[in-house]
Amino acid sequence: MITHRMSTQSGDSPVKFYKIIALSFLVITVVLLGVIIFITSKKADIIVLAKEDAKKVNMSLSITPDGKGERVIAGTVTSTKFIWSEKYQPTGTKRKESVATGEAIIYNQTNAAQPLVVKTRLLTSEGVLFRLTRGVTVPANGQSTVAVYADKPGSESEIGPSKFIIPGLPEFKQKVIYAESKKSMTGGQTSVAILSEEDVKSAKENYTEKVKQAFLATISPSLYEVNIVVADQLLTVNAEIGFPVSEFMVKGTSTLVVVSYNLKDLKAKIAKEVESKIDVTEERFLTADKKPYVTVAGYNLNDGTADINLTQDALVTIDANVEKLAPYHFLGKNKDEIQRYVLGLDHVVGVDLKFSPSWITTAPTSADKIRVIVKNVK
Repeated sequence: MITHRMSTQSGDSPVKFYKIIALSFLVITVVLLGVIIFITSKKADIIVLAKEDAKKVNMSLSITPDGKGERVIAGTVTSTKFIWSEKYQPTGTKRKESVATGEAIIYNQTNAAQPLVVKTRLLTSEGVLFRLTRGVTVPANGQSTVAVYADKPGSESEIGPSKFIIPGLPEFKQKVIYAESKKSMTGGQTSVAILSEEDVKSAKENYTEKVKQAFLATISPSLYEVNIVVADQLLTVNAEIGFPVSEFMVKGTSTLVVVSYNLKDLKAKIAKEVESKIDVTEERFLTADKKPYVTVAGYNLNDGTADINLTQDALVTIDANVEKLAPYHFLGKNKDEIQRYVLGLDHVVGVDLKFSPSWITTAPTSADKIRVIVKNVK
């Protein structure tokens, strides 16, 4: 009996041992499979909110007939005579005394008509005197409206609505035959436009710009951009300083230097200059949609060459493909670390993080599981 039981225990032990190994292998397999699924399903979207910023670019270029050189574009430099005239209004004024005028209502509260001759006096209680512009007969128990004018020129006759006595009438009649104005009297002082030295100076300066615009309007549209330099002017003004005028004219002949160049070639040079000035690890050049501001620094008519200075506002922003937003910067980082890093970059105004599964707290350790998206905001 004892020998038989010991033989049975020895036969069962290998079976249990193999069961334990099988179960352990299954558990390890399940755990490893779970880890693999967890790692492969772990994803992160980093959404960067970026703004467009203007970067000012200043550069100098030369214009030559052949356009050969690093900072050179092809173009032409010629000169021409241009005749033009422009009207202007003076800004200087001079105050001039005049006679105030207006209307008065004459009341007659008697039973008889009252004739009043031209220039009949109307007097306010303050002693301001007006006269009738025409004779009038005021009906009994009635009224008449008549135009009046001040006895003296000057602003002191510009009075508001007032009551008047008629001093030419007997005193007893002055109480029942009187006048009243409902509106102010005006015109006691007027402004006269006077041509000043400053008017002429300002007009000549403006005339130079108007000449450029007028000449450009005569040129047919083309691919070529044109800049004008007024080399010389012979001008006349058809009015004298200090005299009253309603308008005056500036007329003259201008010698214009016409500098023309291909705008497409110019923009290509600008784009190259902008790209050389941006941080390619962080920025991307968007556009330079506005026309550059160009001035002619100098010219040589004999050689047909010119030097120009230009200023261009270019738009730049951050791009999802720049080095500083490469996924390897975020491997294994938590949300706070990612936010601090991204918000420290130029042009960034915000960042939104989306981790999957939602309960994970760190970014994947594999670069292909991290996606960086840049959204431009105004």
